[in-house]
Amino acid sequence: MKAFADEHAPEAAAIRPDAGDWEIVEKARRIAADVQLATHGLEVGDALVVARSRCALYAVAMPDIDDEDGQVARVRCELWWRRRLRTQHARGAEASSVRLQLVHYGADPYASREAVARRMGQNARNRLMLQSVIVENEEGYRASLAELADKGTANKAIRRGELMTRLRGCEDLAVDAKFDAVMFTLTCPSRFHAVRQLGKQVRCIPNKRYDPTLTPRDAQAYLRRVWARIRAELARLGVRYFGMRVAEPHHDATPHWHGLAFSSDVAAFERVMRKHGLKDSGDERGARERRVKFERIDRARGSAVGYIAKYIAKNIDGAHVGDHKTSEGFTVAPDLLGDLEITPSQRVETWAATWGIRQFQQFGGAPVGVWRELRRVKEEDLPREDESQAVRDAWAAAQKTAERPADWAAYCRAMGGVAGEARAVCVKRVPTIREGRYGAARVLVPHGVAARGLATVDMGGIDGIVSRETEIFVPSTRHEWRVVSRSGAAASTRTCVNNCTEGTDGRGTRGNRAISRAAVRGDQPRERGGGGSPPHA
Repeated sequence: MKAFADEHAPEAAAIRPDAGDWEIVEKARRIAADVQLATHGLEVGDALVVARSRCALYAVAMPDIDDEDGQVARVRCELWWRRRLRTQHARGAEASSVRLQLVHYGADPYASREAVARRMGQNARNRLMLQSVIVENEEGYRASLAELADKGTANKAIRRGELMTRLRGCEDLAVDAKFDAVMFTLTCPSRFHAVRQLGKQVRCIPNKRYDPTLTPRDAQAYLRRVWARIRAELARLGVRYFGMRVAEPHHDATPHWHGLAFSSDVAAFERVMRKHGLKDSGDERGARERRVKFERIDRARGSAVGYIAKYIAKNIDGAHVGDHKTSEGFTVAPDLLGDLEITPSQRVETWAATWGIRQFQQFGGAPVGVWRELRRVKEEDLPREDESQAVRDAWAAAQKTAERPADWAAYCRAMGGVAGEARAVCVKRVPTIREGRYGAARVLVPHGVAARGLATVDMGGIDGIVSRETEIFVPSTRHEWRVVSRSGAAASTRTCVNNCTEGTDGRGTRGNRAISRAAVRGDQPRERGGGGSPPHA
């Protein structure tokens, strides 16, 4: 196997930063063809050795699945290599721009022009594809995939509205629990920054402490490790807290976190965060002033949500923000790419997509996945009050009506605990075998919500009808869709997509997942934990 790797080593050189997409496609085709040839006739175990060798040769991670047959099938696939090489090329090219000090507010803040142009082109192609596919459900409703995507969190306005609804709910919970609020900022050590600011001037110079092997993705991993240690110590101390954090880029693309935390002991929260935030290189110049910062929230001066709302808005679509300022206080103005305008929020979106960084994360409260699944539940399917009051209350809080908006605080109270951390209701997922491009796979498909409750059982005899604790399952409504047109093509057969009921054999098709991903994601970065239904925040 070493001979196999050595034979192909010259070809494994990194793709040129200025390579066109056609070169990436051609290289993916050649690699997949070589793997198919090398694994032809081999047993799964031997084929897996070849697959691992070829992935290591091109510095590409093996497929993250447990099925060995599925791993080999993916490494043999041209489309799988195309996706991996595109990601690798985009990150490699952008890392070169960062190392060469081309990404900062004196040149291109957050992301290079080349990365922004690539991302804008990708978004435009995805949008055209979504608009070209028309689907119809079993009730005769027709819509394009673009229209369906706009009803979910791929729509930036809906995404922003949902996040603000959740934040307002968190503040209501904190007021009821008499928790104090604090805004925090957590940044990385100097070695993650390619440039440094020269005084108060709009000027950057190379950072002598910069480690050129580190990328913004490595910086995000560092922040996550620090946060994990903070959470672990707070749990040992018994400090209760919840809130939300936002990951955004410094002007040089290095991520840092802003967060709003509500806690029963803000002093302990600050002490623990400062301890772990400064454990790495805490004695370097400026670390104690900049690396970990706090601002106590005085509710007499205004809502706590207002302190973090601007960070949410400017990292989604820039709505209602006014001038977009970097964390260093410098204004980022819109730029032109040919005839197209590059807004600061587009640069941030490009940054997050290129480096695979999760921008928003709620911590210490109820999961948003249950909230979104409850939106799919019909009122007539709810359990009786004597069976599960938690499901009924959580469902009512998640609904938006003409009289009132959805209420995140009421939803969390129904879930139990101070901020819903008891999680009295969960998403019910059913194991399903689906046939796809890489063979049959066992997946967990959401079908509704479940909770512990009381069910009446007829025991017969002298016991009669009694109530026993059991799992209460409430089904959600899902539709069956079929493609009726694809750029003028003939209608396809009926298929099951992500928001539909299963067929009799529980199997979908390769096209189903393509429809599901496009309709639910719209190829936009989204927060984990929910489907594509509108949150109605």
